Amino acid sequence: RGRWQGPETFGEPVRIGEGFDNVLWLGTGDFTGNGYADVVVISKDEQALVHLNQGGLNGMDTLAAPLRFGGKLPEVTYDTIALGDLTGDGRTDIVGRLQHTGQVHRIINRSAAGAPEMFAPPQPFAVLDPGDIPAGLADVTASGRPDLLVLHADNSLSVHEVYAHGRGPEGEPAGEAVRHALDTGWNLETYKVLTLTDIDGDGHPDLLGLRHDGTLMVHRHSGSFDPRSPETTFDPPQVLGKGWDRFDIIS
Repeated sequence: RGRWQGPETFGEPVRIGEGFDNVLWLGTGDFTGNGYADVVVISKDEQALVHLNQGGLNGMDTLAAPLRFGGKLPEVTYDTIALGDLTGDGRTDIVGRLQHTGQVHRIINRSAAGAPEMFAPPQPFAVLDPGDIPAGLADVTASGRPDLLVLHADNSLSVHEVYAHGRGPEGEPAGEAVRHALDTGWNLETYKVLTLTDIDGDGHPDLLGLRHDGTLMVHRHSGSFDPRSPETTFDPPQVLGKGWDRFDIIS
């Protein structure tokens, strides 16, 4: 509804599409740089498709027919994907963890959606432990560059400041990431989905979690980041809504 209102922040759901039953993964991002959120999906047959936003929320006319990203994504398998602008050009890029490994790749958006060779070949972005799960990509540290939120096998959460030493023109990190421990007690037995998004419109990413019982929770960003006490970055959880148990993906 345009501003933070606690449990009343979101209005009633609006249907904007159908036929998404073949979707393995779904996310939102501005792939053309026009300021509107497009919907990108990875289908079960590994096709990468984008549904471009046609100018704002307008029911079933919100999204255009899907466009292919010039065929399949690179011939490697990613089991976790996150979206964010790695180069600062205003267009959404892709980060993916190589299946069953700790290797995280960056796939840079090079052209307008639907054009051939939209994405550059995958390049190294970060190295995690094999049991780590990238949970989101956003500027948690208030550095002006995106960070990688990581859920660890011991149920702790940390932010990897991938660009702590700077970044190159193709989104390449200039050095090793700096890890900041955020909190403990996170697990996928309680939370079906964890992601980062700006719920309250203050320009800082908030931590959004969907519990298995259908409760939507948010830990709002405090508005600042102190590397000496990173556990204070996110405020205590607040309930955003209930009855979300019929959803299995949030973005």
